[in-house]
Amino acid sequence: MRIITTHLGADFDAFGAAAGALLLWPRSRVVFPGSQEAAVRRFVAAEGVKLPEIRLRDLRRAKIEAAVVVDCAAWRRLGEVAGLIQAAGCPVEIVDHHPSPADPIAGATVLTAEVASTCTVITGELRRRGIEPDALTAALLLMGIYEDTGGLTYVDTTGADLEAAAWLLAHGARLEWVRRYVLRPLEPGQLVLLNQLVEGAVEHKVAGVRVVVTVARPDEQVEEAAYVVHRYAEIFDLAVVIAILEAVPQLVVIARSTHPLLDAGRLLTPLGGGGHATAAAARVRGTSAVELAERLLAAIRRDLGAGWTAGALASPSLHSCPAEATVAEAKERLLRLRINAMPVERDGALIGVVTRQTLDNALSHGLGERPVTMVMRPGVHEVRPDASMEEVERAFMEGQARFVVVAQPEGHGIITRMDLFRRLYDRQIAAGEDVDRRVAGARRVARNVAHRVRASLAADLLRVLETAGLVATELGMRAYLVGGAVRDALLGRPLEDVDIVVEGNGLEVAHRLAERCGGRCHPHEPFLTAAVRLPGDIALDVATARTEFYRSPAALPEVESSVLRQDLYRRDFTINAMAIDLTAARFGELLDFFGGQRDLEGRILRVLHSLSFLDDPTRAIRAARFATRLEFEIGAETRQLIRVAVQEGVFSRLSGERLRDELILLLEDEHPVEGLAELERLGVLASVFPTVRWSASLRRLLLDLESMLAWSELEEVYDEPHWPVFLAALATRAGDGGGKAMARRLAISGRVAVLFGEARSRTEQVLAAVADPAGRPSDVVAALERAPRALAIVAMAHAGDETRRLLRLALTSWVRLKPPVSGADLVAAGIAPGPAVGEAVRRTRGAVLDGVVDEANALDFALALARGGGGAA
Repeated sequence: MRIITTHLGADFDAFGAAAGALLLWPRSRVVFPGSQEAAVRRFVAAEGVKLPEIRLRDLRRAKIEAAVVVDCAAWRRLGEVAGLIQAAGCPVEIVDHHPSPADPIAGATVLTAEVASTCTVITGELRRRGIEPDALTAALLLMGIYEDTGGLTYVDTTGADLEAAAWLLAHGARLEWVRRYVLRPLEPGQLVLLNQLVEGAVEHKVAGVRVVVTVARPDEQVEEAAYVVHRYAEIFDLAVVIAILEAVPQLVVIARSTHPLLDAGRLLTPLGGGGHATAAAARVRGTSAVELAERLLAAIRRDLGAGWTAGALASPSLHSCPAEATVAEAKERLLRLRINAMPVERDGALIGVVTRQTLDNALSHGLGERPVTMVMRPGVHEVRPDASMEEVERAFMEGQARFVVVAQPEGHGIITRMDLFRRLYDRQIAAGEDVDRRVAGARRVARNVAHRVRASLAADLLRVLETAGLVATELGMRAYLVGGAVRDALLGRPLEDVDIVVEGNGLEVAHRLAERCGGRCHPHEPFLTAAVRLPGDIALDVATARTEFYRSPAALPEVESSVLRQDLYRRDFTINAMAIDLTAARFGELLDFFGGQRDLEGRILRVLHSLSFLDDPTRAIRAARFATRLEFEIGAETRQLIRVAVQEGVFSRLSGERLRDELILLLEDEHPVEGLAELERLGVLASVFPTVRWSASLRRLLLDLESMLAWSELEEVYDEPHWPVFLAALATRAGDGGGKAMARRLAISGRVAVLFGEARSRTEQVLAAVADPAGRPSDVVAALERAPRALAIVAMAHAGDETRRLLRLALTSWVRLKPPVSGADLVAAGIAPGPAVGEAVRRTRGAVLDGVVDEANALDFALALARGGGGAA
């Protein structure tokens, strides 16, 4: 299958280009990696326009044979679709009018032209090939041209754009759609935003160029804000405009430039945005408007000939730790040098970082004689000597770095956080009144996500959270919503677990909250937590802010009270280590100490510290579950740390109960096979189930099992938990005795343990009964009724098409056939009660299933059997 795709947040140029590409590459399917821009969505809904699309979920299971990327030339702007194309290894063709991003798609064939719109490129190719577009496609292409050229008025508009528009009009393109959806007068909300842009503007002179940075805080979402910024720059004749819109929990950056030395698209590329030389946009999280404005100004100064470099700031004194040193020796070196962190060096190359905190934790685990490479965080943040201050700042902010290494010809230099802070202070003083004005305008909290919280919660739960904040305040404490609830609120997902952390006494807040709301409180004092159950089926957990200490790897933690930052630091991943203030005066303020917003935006799963998986190996299984459920990528450093935990054998020290409980959560998710595949890639599956060999055939078996379970629920064949079925399927591939070993490892007993132990033999019996050429329906039913229903589903996954068809028939029809006669019928006919009665009923049912006798004659047949007088069943 050939796919046509485009960038995240497709605009009219991308949408029209995709429609036009369908004429160049017929029988293709269009996939949008994310939602389209609001104007496009409104147009599609109003006019009922549909393209032959394939959903992203379906694309994951499809075979991609070729890919066409329109209005985009960078992998990072394609979202998950980029990974699917790369995994397919298929040829890629790019159609774009600005095909030279910072991170181009290597090896792709490029179709481009020096024009202002990708739709112009598509139109030119249609004309060259002699392909006549239909009126709808012509209209969509025209809308794209008019959008990217500002109605053929932008400075980069070319004659080719004008000729393309005229040709499309001749083929039935509708100018009324352009007027209605692309070139519209400013609406009331947009006029309010325009006024805010004017009021928030700060003008700078950079290399003699007027650069305006303006910050606006719309009270509500403003549709097509980029169009408003364009009109603002046009009205005031501004060469460079950077507009930052505080749309919590993110910042929307819109750049406009008519200066030849400042490419707006390249300016916003480091922020994950995109565009072209005169117009670009990006969405940024994890920073404030003030910080972002400073970063962009630094980049502008660099591009326009001003700024400082990393080489000028770096100190030449770089202390490192040899890779062959032990943990204890590394700690001694840190103490001797009176520093808190240092890189690890091997053969002249810097390969990782260790901190005093990491080494202290490792020593507490008794790992003092292990190599320091086992506990280091892999990788070192490194910049070039000519790197701008913007790049240095980003390395610190995004990487949680203690220092940044500068690779200089004469050897490595180092920039510490204090070096950077001093330079930023100098720059702030030099900036004078402009900085003061920007800081004054940033008093309001830029990371307030109260509206996200309110949108994600039912009204009664929202009132409970507000009450919790009030109760904590009355007791002189502070309460926060934490963990997965914060993550889901920022992602716009329904909240699953609601956890509250209290800086103070969480148990006291829990008791008071339960009393005030008419509920019950169940404290767990050793863990400083309490479960609160309130009317309306509201359940939440309240805990004292705490820190954890693991006496040995894989052990349960010991806890003690702490502050919020330490409580968040003990959690598994950065995306789960954020908090929202519930205090009335600051309700909705987001606290993100570890870059969780950044990782949500980048869809990255990142661990907080290098001993995380040694402390709690179940986090590796959780990583696979979250990565699959949220469609996130596990970060490279986190993958390496999981591999270290596997090599250290920590999973063998993990209790069966904890391992089982975490696997159940993974196997009950929507797509557990992807989770198991991730565990295999991480090396965890082989560590947990060493006799199970992952292969393409096992993956296919499990995918078939997913389908069979969905079918079985629809047909009401099986409605119990899924996890025993998946583990039973693995048991069939675990070798002799593998099922029993699996049950022992997971501390499973009783009926489920028997299920695992008999999984292989019972599945083979069912398949043999169905495959037997001389077999009868009654034989199949007997085999199915001897086996647990879960193993019948496993057998279907193992079966070929014909065997699977017979099993479907057996499970939905044959096994549901009730005996045509009952024991009472036979006793009423004079048969004495006894074993013969039950045997006659069973054999009669089998005879009806096999077509030996019909239901009308079933009673006579059963009587004959009971009297010992015949009946060939």
